[in-house]
Parts: sequence; C-alpha cells; structure tokens
Amino acid sequence: MTKITYLEAVKIQARAVVPIVRALEKELGKSKAHELVGQAIAESWADFTVSRSEPAPDPRGNGQNSFPTTRVIAKDVDDEYAVNMTHCAFADYFKQINEPEIGALITCGVDYAVEERMRPDWDFKRTQTLMQGAEHCDFCWTRKS
Repeated sequence: MTKITYLEAVKIQARAVVPIVRALEKELGKSKAHELVGQAIAESWADFTVSRSEPAPDPRGNGQNSFPTTRVIAKDVDDEYAVNMTHCAFADYFKQINEPEIGALITCGVDYAVEERMRPDWDFKRTQTLMQGAEHCDFCWTRKS
C-alpha cells in the first residue's frame, strides 16, 4: 500500500470538510460553524498524534520536518525556541482553492491542541500564519517554570 503525504491527506480531507462547513455556516452562522468544526478537528488530530507518538519533551525535536513547509529558526536558547515557517504548501493549496479560512481550521487550528498534549512543559504561541496572509507563521515555545 502506498503511503500518502500529509498534503495529499489534507486535500482529501478538504474535499469532505469544505462542503460540510459551508452547510453548517448556513444553519448555524459562520462563527459557530467554524468554532465547532475547528474544535472537533483540533481534538481529533491531537488524539491521533498522541496515539502515534510519545510526547516530545522539547520543541526542537530531531530536526526532521515531515510537513510540506520551509522553516527558519528564529530563536534557540535554553528556555525559548522559535521557528518561522516561511513557506507552507497547505497555505498554497487552500489559497489556490479560495478557502484559506477553512484551511486554517483544518491545518493551523490543530497546533494548540497538539502542542498542549505533546509538550506539556512548554507554552506555545503563534500570532500569525501564512494561511491568514502573513509573511510567515511564527511558532514560539517557552519552557514553563
């Protein structure tokens, strides 16, 4: 069996999720629909991630990045680590299909839930994303005292 990439998996997911979100927007309003879908996807992805790997005690990881992104280390000191994602194929795809808001629910929106479970000793913060039109995504971790 051929293993698909994360990008291919997200494209498949998008084909199902986009029409569901659009239908929920009509029934519940955009804000409530995005809140419900975003939370469901984030929790589901966090559950899946934790089930497949051990918690990662440090955000530096092993230097591997299996996601279709380009990253630049912005800060690397003992209790702080920051990475700027300067290119993201997920953002490219969702902008191409004119669905960056739903793309953010499916991809960017999972980061906080995953980080909370995978790195409980670190605080995670991100203030901007390529998906939202920023020049880069700013991932920042600070070790909890």
